[in-house]
Amino acid sequence: MILLALGALAVSALDWRLLAILPVLSYLAGRRRELGLPALTGLGGVLVLGTAVQAVRGAEVYTWLVWIAGVIGCALFPALLGSFRRLRAALERSGWEQAAQLEREQQAVAEQARLRERARIAQDMHDSLGHELSLIALRAGAFELAAGLTPEQRAAASGLRAGVTDAAERLSDIVGLLRDESDEVPLRPADERIEDLITRAAASGIPVSLHVDGPGSPSAPDVPGNAGSPHFADVAPVQYRAAYRVVQEALTNATKHAAGASVRVRLGRDGDEIAVTVRNTAGSAAPTVTALPHGGRGLTGLRERVGLAGGALRAGPLPDGGFEVAARLPVRSGPVVPPFDAEPAGFRRARRRARRGLMLALAVPTALIIVLVGALMAVYAQDSLSSHLPPDRFRAMQVGAHRDDVAGLLPARQVPERRDEAGPTPPAGSTCEYYRSAAGFLPAPFDVYRLCFRDGRLVAKDAFPAG
Repeated sequence: MILLALGALAVSALDWRLLAILPVLSYLAGRRRELGLPALTGLGGVLVLGTAVQAVRGAEVYTWLVWIAGVIGCALFPALLGSFRRLRAALERSGWEQAAQLEREQQAVAEQARLRERARIAQDMHDSLGHELSLIALRAGAFELAAGLTPEQRAAASGLRAGVTDAAERLSDIVGLLRDESDEVPLRPADERIEDLITRAAASGIPVSLHVDGPGSPSAPDVPGNAGSPHFADVAPVQYRAAYRVVQEALTNATKHAAGASVRVRLGRDGDEIAVTVRNTAGSAAPTVTALPHGGRGLTGLRERVGLAGGALRAGPLPDGGFEVAARLPVRSGPVVPPFDAEPAGFRRARRRARRGLMLALAVPTALIIVLVGALMAVYAQDSLSSHLPPDRFRAMQVGAHRDDVAGLLPARQVPERRDEAGPTPPAGSTCEYYRSAAGFLPAPFDVYRLCFRDGRLVAKDAFPAG
């Protein structure tokens, strides 16, 4: 296909009408094969050959330029377009293959993170439930030792204590089987409040602030599952623990990836739904604080935790260079909260950049061709207008008129197309001048006007086709 296109291109130097079939051949050549060094070498050779053909035929510069413009518009541009389509198709195939591979890997990583997060939820429930079971066993033991009990009551209290103790041990064994060996042993109680987490973060050097929307203040009584405000006193432990993990993970990411950034934690309540938003500014310094213990496997595990609690999570960069992690959670377990926008802003920006890149890839070559064609049209118009002799002026000239009398009717320059063989033989001893009958921005058929002068007088005038 490349050889066929180059052959047609070479022959077009003899007959420009063959340029009409070049776009299809050139496009198919670029679409099917890579335009490597052999193709570029062949194109250069054809241009040299075409230039030589134009020179042998005695064509003027603008004729050669018109042919070059035809080569660019009918051969080079379609070939580049075909090559672009071929590369784009190959890129799409490669992208889909890579996307499929990444999706498989991501699914494996996400599944591992989900399993770890569920095990961590079980650990949290064990810490909370185990604490309550221990209190029940303690109270049962105290009741067993109380005075005034009948033997039957004492035996029942002993059985209650033993049963609760066995249940706590079995719960510990089950959670121990679920927990990954690589997980660190938790150093903080499972019922720690978000307020306590913020206090520890501030004490470690993180510029963090907590803002609670609604009545109440961060100094509210220490109620398990309370975020420091009566507004959050009725939040279920699972939902509150998920909100705690959102704040913990966001603080951890801020200390790791945005050292020196200030962090703002906002808790809000809207009916039966709580909102947790953590925003940090862009980092501006090297790490100088002690990072908080990492509570999970990044945002994947955090999204799983929030989803299991019936909520929705959103995380992404901010226009000012910061980062935001936001979650919505129900106060109690129930229907899942509708998810955030499924298409992140970063993806939309990337898609717009890709669209702009495609438009530029097509617009820039097109603009170059338009500029070149416009320049060629201007050169042709200037050349043709400067040698144009209107037909009415040609007819008004009388044989025998003096050269000075018709000088004001003649153009500034002569046309290069002479073609004396197409007309009568010039009178002997005469000097002939040649002009064209038509002019314009586009090449068009015209007649050559030949005026022959001898001894300063017009002795012959003839008109014959230019080509």
